[in-house]
Amino acid sequence: MERRVTHSLVSALRDVPGFESVDERVLLALIGESANLYWLAGSTVFRRATPADGLYIVISGSVRVVGEDGVTRATLGAGDFFGEMSLLLDTTHHQDVVVDEDAELMVIPKEKFDELMASHEDVRRHVRAKAKERAAAGASPAMR
Repeated sequence: MERRVTHSLVSALRDVPGFESVDERVLLALIGESANLYWLAGSTVFRRATPADGLYIVISGSVRVVGEDGVTRATLGAGDFFGEMSLLLDTTHHQDVVVDEDAELMVIPKEKFDELMASHEDVRRHVRAKAKERAAAGASPAMR
């Protein structure tokens, strides 16, 4: 009897809306091209006005998106992603992101993000919808 073992990060990516339909081989290749980093609570993932380098996916823990006024705009946990707005607009980040609870984050480099968006309609549709939702909520004036 053959038993298939799924990589734990593949399972984590399957929990990200839009990624459910991406072929496992594509996800494994994406994992191989990505950085999987552990951040301690209180760490700054990136600051407003810094260059966008990739799409961040929360594997575990949580992060806070903080506006220029210091107000928390959103708290994101496992299965959520962030950084998409700056990638879609090809601009710098519009908010600070700070680790709220020790977090494991997967960072998909910009080039791989662009490839994924070009080749997977479900991912493209969901990422764009999430960016529009966040813009409507006031997360980024540039997306309005």
